[in-house]
Amino acid sequence: MNAMRHAAAAVFAGVLFGASSVHALDHVWIVGGGPYPGHSQAQIEFNVNWVIQVLNASAGARQLHVYYTDGSTTGRDVVLWQPPAESGASLQPLARVFGEQGPNGERFYSNRIPGVQGGTEAGVLRERLEKDFSEPKPGDRALLVYNGHGQRDHRDAAGNALLLWNDSRLSVREMDQLMSHIDPGVPVRFVFTQCYSGGFARLIHPQAQDTLALGQANRCGFFAESEDRESEGCSASIEVGDYRDYSTYFFAALAGRTRTGEAIGVNPDRNGDNVVSLYEAHLFALSQAHNADLPRSTSEVFLERWQPWYLRWIDTGAEPDNVYGRMAREVAKKNGLPESGPALIEKMRVRRHAMTQKMTELDEEHENLGREVKTLQKEIRKEIGLRWPEALSPYTLNFVQFLKKDLDAAQDFILSHPRYPELVTKQDRHAALVHEEISSLDRDITQLDKILRLRNLARLQGQFERHATEEERGWYQRLQSCEGQPL
Repeated sequence: MNAMRHAAAAVFAGVLFGASSVHALDHVWIVGGGPYPGHSQAQIEFNVNWVIQVLNASAGARQLHVYYTDGSTTGRDVVLWQPPAESGASLQPLARVFGEQGPNGERFYSNRIPGVQGGTEAGVLRERLEKDFSEPKPGDRALLVYNGHGQRDHRDAAGNALLLWNDSRLSVREMDQLMSHIDPGVPVRFVFTQCYSGGFARLIHPQAQDTLALGQANRCGFFAESEDRESEGCSASIEVGDYRDYSTYFFAALAGRTRTGEAIGVNPDRNGDNVVSLYEAHLFALSQAHNADLPRSTSEVFLERWQPWYLRWIDTGAEPDNVYGRMAREVAKKNGLPESGPALIEKMRVRRHAMTQKMTELDEEHENLGREVKTLQKEIRKEIGLRWPEALSPYTLNFVQFLKKDLDAAQDFILSHPRYPELVTKQDRHAALVHEEISSLDRDITQLDKILRLRNLARLQGQFERHATEEERGWYQRLQSCEGQPL
């Protein structure tokens, strides 16, 4: 944001929220977890705890509401994955032959989220949020952070939904109705990090409609992805240093440190006022994250929705020198590309072609390996069945007897089978392709998409400054003012 726009936004903020920057109270809602234990990964739990830590360390008074999976009950609602030992004691040989080598590393436990006030089953959560949302008063602020999974409605983005406990759902349209209980004078900010989260940008419009006009309520927010793309996947792994999701970068900017305690290498305070706003945290995540996400804010979605059709074929040259143009050059340079101009476009074209070819090769290798693994498993299982037929009937009394009497002998047989080492090698390669090589290449391709999107946003902002109506400028400034507030 340049100095002139920052000043305009500050004036607009004074009109909306009063001359004082002091707020009576911040109301914060954190909603998290998966729809059932096997899909409630440890990374989600770590993310929620990370958000709570950042909030607790931040200045200002706030009232925190935390809703997570099954609430404060003792049910095992989180799944943690660690590589199982390659030994008979861990049952890994049996698991590999029967296709359960991945789940064999899972462990379930009850969430360790402090101060959980309730669960996220949709019916119960609606009742709680309806009551909670009526509490903020003019002068207060509201913030909603969601860490979990999302679902796409292919027909209508307002039907995109949060996947909540007990496989329940809360759609964009339903969230809009719930947020109508918040006083219109209260600024409402939200951070949605799930797959298809961009559908929740509709919350800024009346009745979550697909329109340009803003609703009466003063809302704004940030999203890990668009309405039709999956976000960086949740992991059940405990290796927090490997997490690359939107939350990791967004809240690192607000905390001034990474989730593992190191100082962040780039100053997120772009306007130099010594305060990191939510918008600047978003820009930090957008520019610094090397992941598969293309995050967006409501003001950016507004610009993309605003552009008249006849402006799409003009001003397609170099991007203007605004925040998005500068970020496009930053990301290009960080990825070893020319910063702008025809040279950048040509280098990206060549690199994308090579990456696309490589992705095709990796996908083919993954598919072929999958077939080979199944063939090997079938061959070894057949021989096991000839010796221990009870092993082929899981979930039966016969299988229980097999585990008691013949498990050790069967696993010794598997370990000594001449084709078992080949099975292990192919299974490990099959898993590494997805979790390492394909994921890494997908992240690299996303950096090219990010540069293109930043260049487009730069041109859009420039077009908006020249062609927007006064009413449209007012809507945009309102979003920027809301997004530009600190935590």
